[in-house]
Amino acid sequence: MLSLLPILILGLASAMLLPWSRGRLPILMYHKVRPAPGDGLTVPLEVFREQLKQLAEAGYESISFADLAAFHRDGTRLPRRPVLLSFDDAYADFEPHAATAMREHGFHGTLFVPAGCVGKENTWDGGGEPLMDWEDLRTTAERGTELALHSFDHRNYRDMDLDEIREDLERCIAAFDDRSIPYRKVLAYPYGGFPRTEPDRSRMKQLLRELDIEYAARIGYRIERTTPRDRYELRRVGIDAADRGLRFRVKLALGRTRL
Repeated sequence: MLSLLPILILGLASAMLLPWSRGRLPILMYHKVRPAPGDGLTVPLEVFREQLKQLAEAGYESISFADLAAFHRDGTRLPRRPVLLSFDDAYADFEPHAATAMREHGFHGTLFVPAGCVGKENTWDGGGEPLMDWEDLRTTAERGTELALHSFDHRNYRDMDLDEIREDLERCIAAFDDRSIPYRKVLAYPYGGFPRTEPDRSRMKQLLRELDIEYAARIGYRIERTTPRDRYELRRVGIDAADRGLRFRVKLALGRTRL
């Protein structure tokens, strides 16, 4: 007896094209996009271009967190099939590879920046890989990339108390404000980590409100909604080098490749 699983997966992958799929917002999470294969956080440029082509052929249009905020605040219309392309860590080769490929396909992305590491290396992964400096960030912002926050020193918020989180975010905000570089007060939690138990979880979210943080994104491997249940726990879908063809379409439909 043939397994029904492939048929089920195909059906779910096609569901993104049906009317009931409206109101869905895939938030895709990338780190590095480079011509040559690398570690598990790298999507080869060729694969990334294929993914962008699939998105365009399926009718997806990229939005920013600014667009999402305008939708929630003013009711500004979103595309019929929106997607939010996000990139963590601000690696130095983001602009020539990922950003250029997106512009060529009519897309744009959001870059989450660890402000205290700008112009340095990815010390949290052992170092050796340069990060964008402030002029790089200014240039990519002028070319259409949305900049946002990824903590100050790329520390895990799950291991920090409330005062440490406050100080971290205030330093991030000051780093951008002092340089007059445009950015959104949107946070991607490093490692997807944040306090998970009460009352710390609620207290952290109250802190985010006090600092006028608009949204915060975790790792969720689920498709978010354009009107999310919790704006401080937006779910992002990690994308890697294996996400090609049907596998990529399944992630766009389900947020994951396993039921």
